[in-house]
Amino acid sequence: MDAQTDILKRGLEHAGRAVLDASALANLHLGPKVIGRGVAQRISGRLKMLETIVRRLILVLALNLTLAPAAPRAVPPDPKPEPDLPDGVELAIFPRLYPRRLKLLPARQVIEGGFPDISRTISGPVSPRRLMARIAALRRVIADPDGHALRLARNLRRLQQKGEPRPMVGAATSAFRLSPELGAIATLLPAQIRAGLDSWESSG
Repeated sequence: MDAQTDILKRGLEHAGRAVLDASALANLHLGPKVIGRGVAQRISGRLKMLETIVRRLILVLALNLTLAPAAPRAVPPDPKPEPDLPDGVELAIFPRLYPRRLKLLPARQVIEGGFPDISRTISGPVSPRRLMARIAALRRVIADPDGHALRLARNLRRLQQKGEPRPMVGAATSAFRLSPELGAIATLLPAQIRAGLDSWESSG
């Protein structure tokens, strides 16, 4: 492991601790049914910041990988024949339920005119289920950074081969309420990503 990869892995460890700290703001590890709207907004804001940092850490890891040439895709096998069922009996097919996943490359945003309607103020407790799903998604990425970086590196290669524009990188994430170590790493990530994407147009 080189020095840069070691720093990135330590950044993920600090991000993991920050995720637990955000969860502890409302004791989400205890599985409450509802939480206050104010604390939910604080946790959501903290998670949004951490999602950006984790996404960028994985992106830098992906840009540092050297991928082997892509192997041709295998021909999918023929579907299995449906089983013989008695007359009047149908095979029930249930949709699969997938856990929430952290999007490592955010979808492109379209800026529309107008302003949000803030005339109504909503108050009262809210369900923490979405926050808990976001926390679980972050923890899955942090627990397996190499696997997620490899998948992202393959996705980036496919985007290059299609001639897609390179991902845009915003300004450094605010270090507000971050540990000094995580804040320092977060401020370095945009420059590292831009350096890794310098050859995007010429190497697609």
